[in-house]
Amino acid sequence: MMPEYITQILTRLRGAGFRAYAVGGCVRDTLLGAQPHDWDVATSATVEEMSRLFERTVPTGVKYGTVTVLLPGGAAEVTTFRRDGEYLDGRKPESVEFVTELREDLRRRDFTVNAMAMGADGEIIDLFGGREDLRRGVIRCVGDPEERFTEDALRMLRAVRFSARLGFEIEEKTLAAIIRLAPNAEKLSAERVHSELSKTLLSPRPEYAGHMIEYGLLSRFMSAPAKKTGLEPLRAVPGELRLAVFAVLCRDLGLCQSAGGLLRELRATSADIKLASEAEKLFSGGKMPDEDDILMALVDHTDGSVLAACAARGAYGQARAAVDSARCVRPSQLAVTGSDAAEAGLRGSEIGAALRTLAVEVTFGRLKNDRAALLQVLNLPRQA
Repeated sequence: MMPEYITQILTRLRGAGFRAYAVGGCVRDTLLGAQPHDWDVATSATVEEMSRLFERTVPTGVKYGTVTVLLPGGAAEVTTFRRDGEYLDGRKPESVEFVTELREDLRRRDFTVNAMAMGADGEIIDLFGGREDLRRGVIRCVGDPEERFTEDALRMLRAVRFSARLGFEIEEKTLAAIIRLAPNAEKLSAERVHSELSKTLLSPRPEYAGHMIEYGLLSRFMSAPAKKTGLEPLRAVPGELRLAVFAVLCRDLGLCQSAGGLLRELRATSADIKLASEAEKLFSGGKMPDEDDILMALVDHTDGSVLAACAARGAYGQARAAVDSARCVRPSQLAVTGSDAAEAGLRGSEIGAALRTLAVEVTFGRLKNDRAALLQVLNLPRQA
């Protein structure tokens, strides 16, 4: 499964006398029989040596020994074997030391399943039991989990994300360290937390995002703790709605004051914040919306906000069916306009109210969306 351009990079480095391997997630995914999204290479060559060896390189992270090698078949980040220095900010090492041994490079990585290497001939180098953990379905830290999570608090959220993506359990000592060190997640930027949360929500098991709450990893964004969350409705929701539905569920569970406010603190996009803010206003009181409720909501709100609100109440299927039926007619879709209402003598808010009433009547089949019929209701003479 190794792409030709990766084989070329490894072969050229080895031909020049350097050690070189594909490393990390691409090896994990290959062993799981999945197509890797991208490929990373680690080597004993320095940045300067790589720049001389390959015609086209981009210095994407020289401080950390990384260049992007460009070949006709693709591009890959190639990094010199390294040992990380001290982590003073709980996120990145203050310095790195370049080394010549693969073991030192692999032992600094987060989880055993991400700490394997593969040669150009397909040989797997597994020094920390990653292959066995893949077989057992376990996420386990390389070395001491408390040390790994103290170095970089983001790894705790990554553990949940990989668990959600792969369907793996978090190993007992690793999980205990997450729960113990969860307060360290407060050091992370909202943008990085948002990124890991979003990736978890887009996984095959989006409800695992609840583990981030239960373990205390999102405490700084929540107004109340939670020992158990019920985020199973997320599985039925398409990916583009999941963040908004997650926020509405958190609001309904009393974990935050407002869905829109939660996403604002997480530095979500304005589109997601708006979607969550609109969705949380619908179907208040915990009532399960029926078909008529959904159609009424669709008259006044966007498809996305109604779908998100219904999804949070376990009614996504009904809402999807209502949207797909195209039964709802919004005021903007009527055969008459605000100008027609104004000509009928209506003013200001009366115009919007009249058009909404017509839209409701058309949606429920009590009127046809016919210009002549609607003009008659507005007390205008029939027009051709």
